Amino acid sequence: MAKATVGIQVLETEKVNSIVEDLWDDRVGYAKEIIGVTPTEQQAEGLAALDVDDCVAARSGHGVGKSCMESWLILHYMSCRPYPKIPCTAPTKHQLYDVLWSELAKWHDQMRKNSAGELFASMFQWTKERFFHKGEREKERWFAAARTANKDKPEGLQGFHADYVLKIIDESSGVDDAVHEVLDGAHGMYETKEFQAGNPTRNDGAFFDIFHKSKKLYRTFTWSCLDSPIAPRKFIEKIETRYGRDSQVWFIRVLGQHFLGEGDSFIPYHLAYEATYRDVPFDKQAPVVMAVDVARFGDDETAIAIRQGDHFLPLHVFSKKSTMETVGYVRVLAKHFHPAQIFVDVIGLGAGVYDRLEELGYPVTGVNVAEAPAQDRDQYVRLRDELWGSMRTWLETRRGKLSDNADLDLVAELTTPKFKLTSDGKIKVESKEDMKRRGKVSPNRADACLMTFAQPIWDYATKDDFFTDLYGEKDGYRPVDPDSGY
Repeated sequence: MAKATVGIQVLETEKVNSIVEDLWDDRVGYAKEIIGVTPTEQQAEGLAALDVDDCVAARSGHGVGKSCMESWLILHYMSCRPYPKIPCTAPTKHQLYDVLWSELAKWHDQMRKNSAGELFASMFQWTKERFFHKGEREKERWFAAARTANKDKPEGLQGFHADYVLKIIDESSGVDDAVHEVLDGAHGMYETKEFQAGNPTRNDGAFFDIFHKSKKLYRTFTWSCLDSPIAPRKFIEKIETRYGRDSQVWFIRVLGQHFLGEGDSFIPYHLAYEATYRDVPFDKQAPVVMAVDVARFGDDETAIAIRQGDHFLPLHVFSKKSTMETVGYVRVLAKHFHPAQIFVDVIGLGAGVYDRLEELGYPVTGVNVAEAPAQDRDQYVRLRDELWGSMRTWLETRRGKLSDNADLDLVAELTTPKFKLTSDGKIKVESKEDMKRRGKVSPNRADACLMTFAQPIWDYATKDDFFTDLYGEKDGYRPVDPDSGY
C-alpha cells in the first residue's frame, strides 16, 4: 500500500512538472486548463502581456474583471515559479481583502473542480492575509502576501526579495508615490514581474505617469466598459443618463481614461473619490450635524446627510414622499443620532419641513442657498457657491471621509457641476436648473453634504435639559454660543 502511494505521488509530481513546463509563460492557457475559466479579450491581452513583458499596467472602467484577472496572475505564478514572493497592495483594506483576496479564494476553490487544477490547488493554503505553499520548508519562502501601506508607513512592503518576484498593485491610482517607490525596490534574482491596474482617478502620481510620461517602461492597456462583455450594462446606461458622455464620471468609470478636461468642473474627481477610501480616525465624541435637501420635483430625490466630525455617515435618499413623511424620517434619524444642528434647505418644499421641525422644537436651521455668502462675499456670488467652496476646501485638506454607494453616485454628483468666474472675479457654481438643462441629474446628495458646512459646530456640553426632553436621553448637546452655534 505504501509503495502504491509513493508511486501515485511520483506520477503526480511528473504531471505537475510537465504542466509547469508547458504553461511557464502561457497565462491564458493556465486560466483555461488549470483554473477552468475563459478570459475576456481584455483579460487575455493582459495575461498574455506578462508572458513577454516584465511591467504591465491597465487603466480600466468599472466591472471589466481586472481584480479576478489579478488573482489568476497570482495563481499562475504560485503554480509555475519555484519559491516566488508576490507582494500585493491596494490603497484600502477593503479593496485588498474584500475584493482582490476574495477573488483569489474564489478561483483557488474553482481550480478544485478539475483534476489538473486540483493538483495545484491542493499545494496551497489561503488565509486572510497570505496565500502560501503548504510544505513545511516552503511556506515561509513561497507565498503571496496582502499588505496595505501608506505614505507615512510604506515600510510594510519592504523586504520582498526572492528568485522570482511578482508585484500586484490594485487600484494603483490611489496608491501613494512613496509606496510605489518602496515596491520599486522589490526584485527577483531571476525574474521580476509587475502588474498594475485601476480606475484612472488622478491626473498625477505614479499611475498617471505610466500612461503619459513613462510609456516605454510599461506595456499599457486601456479597458473600456463598452468593450467588455462582463461590464454591467445597467451601470453604463445609468452613468450616461445621469451625467452624460462629456462628464468626468463617464471618462473615468466607463471609458477607463484619465479625464484631462476637468478645468471647468469645480471639484476634480480624484479629490472626492479619494475621500471614499481614506483611513482616518473616527471621533465618536464629535458632535453630529444633519442636513436635509428636500426634493423639489417629481423626479428629484430628497437626501439627508449626516456628518460626525470629519466623517460623513451613509446618506439617506428617497423620493415621492410628502412633507410630513419627510419630517417623520428626519425625526427618526434625530432620535438615533442626537444632532447638534439640523440644516434644511428652505427654498421650495423644504420650507414646510423646516417649519414643522421648528414647531416641534428640534435644533433646526433654515438655509437659503440663494442668499449672499455668509463669510466670504468677495469670493463667491451666493451662499450656495460658498458652501461648494467649503466642501472643496474640506476635500483638499484630505482630513475626512465620505460614505458612498457602489456606483459612487455621491462622488459623481460632487464632480459634475461646472463653475465660472463673474466679471468681478467671483465664483459661481452651476445651478441645479442649469445642470438639468444640459441633461445632468440634480446633485441632491452633494447639496445635502455641503449644507452640513452651513454653520460651524464646535464644542458641546454633555448635559442639557432641552436635549434631554427632546430626545429622551441624558447625553444631549448644548452650543457654547447658542447664537452662532459654536
